[in-house]
Amino acid sequence: MRDFWDARAQEDAYFFVDDRQPYGAPDTERFWADGQSLLDYYAEHLGAHIEPADTVVEIGCGIGRLTRPIAARAARVHALDVSARMLNRARAEHPDLANVEWVLGSGADLRPVGDAGADACLSHVVFQHIPDPRVTLGYVAEMGRVLRPGGWAAFQVSNAPSIHRPRSSGPLALARRLLRRRLGGPRGQHHPAWLGSAVDLDELRDTAAGAGLDVERVEGAGTQFCLVMLRRVQPEAPSTGTSG
Repeated sequence: MRDFWDARAQEDAYFFVDDRQPYGAPDTERFWADGQSLLDYYAEHLGAHIEPADTVVEIGCGIGRLTRPIAARAARVHALDVSARMLNRARAEHPDLANVEWVLGSGADLRPVGDAGADACLSHVVFQHIPDPRVTLGYVAEMGRVLRPGGWAAFQVSNAPSIHRPRSSGPLALARRLLRRRLGGPRGQHHPAWLGSAVDLDELRDTAAGAGLDVERVEGAGTQFCLVMLRRVQPEAPSTGTSG
C-alpha cells in the first residue's frame, strides 16, 4: 500500500484523494471546500461533533483535505497516512497547522497514538481501498484501544463486494489500459490497493464489541458509502451501596 500511494501522490495527489477531481488539472478551491463540507456531513448525519478541547485521530489523511477543518475545531490532531509522499505534500500545504502531528503510519495500526489518548477518530474513503478487510477490522480494534471512554469513531467503509472487482479483464481490457496510459490517464486503477475490499458489517460489529465499542449508527448498509459511528463504552461506576 505504501508504494502504491507514494506513486499516486507523485502522479496526481488531488485526483487520487478525490477522483471527482479533473485528472491532471485539479480544482483546488473545490477540493479544500469539500473537506469542510464532508466534516459537516459527518456531524449532521452521524452526530460526530468535534469539541474545542478534543484530540482527534485522522486515519488516511492524504494531503490534508479533512485535516484542515478538523484542526480548526480540535485542540490536537494526529494525522496518519501510509504514504510519506502524501504527508510531505500535506506539510507543504499546511505549514501553519501547529496543532497537527503528521504521522507516517504502518498501514495496520494507530501507533504511536497511546492507549486512551484520543477523543475521536475519523476516516473518509480510506478503508474501502484496503485490499484485505481484516486490516480494516484491525483498525476498528485499534480505535477501541486509542479512544477514551465516551469517545467516538466515525468512518466510511464499503459494504458492496461487487465494486471491488476489476470491471473488465483479458487482452482487450489490457489494451484499453495501455491506451489510457499512453494518452495520459490515471494509472493504478486495477491495483489491489485501489480496488480495495468490502467489510462485512456483522464482522465489524463483532470486532467493535471485542474492542469495547458500541455501534451507535450505520447509514448506507449494502453500499460502497456505508457510514459507521462507534462509541467507546463508558466503564461502569463502582457500586456505592452498603450492606446492613
